[in-house]
Amino acid sequence: MTMAKLEQIRNAQVVTIADSSDRSIKTRGAGALLGLVYLISFFCGLAQSFEGVFLPEFKEYFHLSYQQQMYIVFAKNLPFVAALAVGWLVRRKGYKNTLAVAMFLYAAGTLLLVPGLRTEKYWMVLLGFMTIGGGFTFQMVAANPLMSALGLAEGASSRLNFGNALGAVAQIIAPATLTVIIPVSAVLAREKMTYIEQLFLSLGIALIAVAAAVVIFPDVTVSQVGPNAASIRSQTCHQSIWSRRKAIWDFIVIFLLLGVEASLFSLFRNYLESPDVAALSAHSSQRLFTAFFGLFALGRLTASWIQRHIRPIFQMNAHLLASAFCVMALVFAKGATAISVFLALGFLVSIFFPTFYGMSIERAGDLAPQASGLLTVGFLGCAIVPVVQGGLADMIGLRHSFWLCAGVYLLIVVYVSRMHTREKSSASADAHAIFVRN
Repeated sequence: MTMAKLEQIRNAQVVTIADSSDRSIKTRGAGALLGLVYLISFFCGLAQSFEGVFLPEFKEYFHLSYQQQMYIVFAKNLPFVAALAVGWLVRRKGYKNTLAVAMFLYAAGTLLLVPGLRTEKYWMVLLGFMTIGGGFTFQMVAANPLMSALGLAEGASSRLNFGNALGAVAQIIAPATLTVIIPVSAVLAREKMTYIEQLFLSLGIALIAVAAAVVIFPDVTVSQVGPNAASIRSQTCHQSIWSRRKAIWDFIVIFLLLGVEASLFSLFRNYLESPDVAALSAHSSQRLFTAFFGLFALGRLTASWIQRHIRPIFQMNAHLLASAFCVMALVFAKGATAISVFLALGFLVSIFFPTFYGMSIERAGDLAPQASGLLTVGFLGCAIVPVVQGGLADMIGLRHSFWLCAGVYLLIVVYVSRMHTREKSSASADAHAIFVRN
């Protein structure tokens, strides 16, 4: 072997070692960034959960009607109208910078609630929740793709489930913590405001610290290695998602599903504290709200196991029918029955968004990236439907306003059933065509 050949081999070994070391450094950086994204998911879950937790207190404190109370939900979810624009910003500025913006928006919105409550200015509270909603929009558009990209493609689902589970855990912890922070002796909303303001101030400071950590975190180059990356990179279809009628109907369904879910979350405590339903104290309803979030998280975990064995569309229809029955029962139920039925809804409705979202993306084919953006805008349903139900509650009573939710679920049962029928017909036609060709 010549000296030139030996030198070439030695140089190749040095390059290989250097490349391996560089990959190791990048892997450590990506792992640290992933841990930071998990931390963000937890704190964002805390910030979001207080929207529904304090609605009865805000209603009493500001002397609001049910519809006026729902303006908080409207304000928090309105920024989703800009979801597609945020996606463009992610492509221009990167995931990390977008997440930093999200955390500063969360912090600013949370801190803005303190002077809003102290000066009794409802518009300032609405502005605070709208700012929090802006942070939520930035976080959702940036964090989920980032968690998918920070690692091997085959582990993307596991990372996404874990990150979202941390947010769910935070939403379980928040209502439970309130029963400790706010003493039982504080009955009136005005008596609770000092504790609520201190809570928002502490959380706002913590969110600023997390935002600062994101800013000073070293940049990590993230290539798109998520499960859909190959199809996105190789996509040559220039068709618009608006030309697909099925995609538009799927958007409407997501809009309604998320809207009804937001209504149920927002009216949980109002309903159970109502004198003609269960007449629970605020302390007791907060404890049950924790259980509601727990059953919501359990429903998603159970669905992830069940859907390995049966088609998601079957579980979707079963849960829709059961949810429609439970919501209709809310119109007439009282006492322990009303409590049990509402808690059961937490388990049942938990699967709707992730299940239908997955089904819609699968149906979108080459237009999956566009469909994902359109379905994300469907979170606007969380802004619109609760306000509509709040108006109904003011006109016909809180109990009877739940007929709206029942009607939505029954309509979606029809749509999903027709979707299943069309899929079966299409599969049969494809099988027949293959048989004829052979």
